[in-house]
Amino acid sequence: MLLRAREPFGLSIFRDIIIMALWAIWMHHNSIVIERTFTEGMKMVISRSKPLVKESINIWLSSLL
Repeated sequence: MLLRAREPFGLSIFRDIIIMALWAIWMHHNSIVIERTFTEGMKMVISRSKPLVKESINIWLSSLL
């Protein structure tokens, strides 16, 4: 399948397209994993913080999402 798809594009441009597609998928994956981990960690910090700090962190966290 990949060999037939490569023929119309040529070898070098096809490789570049595949690399960019895989990079985009990897970056999307990382954004999901990091965002979920970061927000869950911040929620734990918020639950243990003082009320004044809690409000500031909530405002800051909501501006990121």
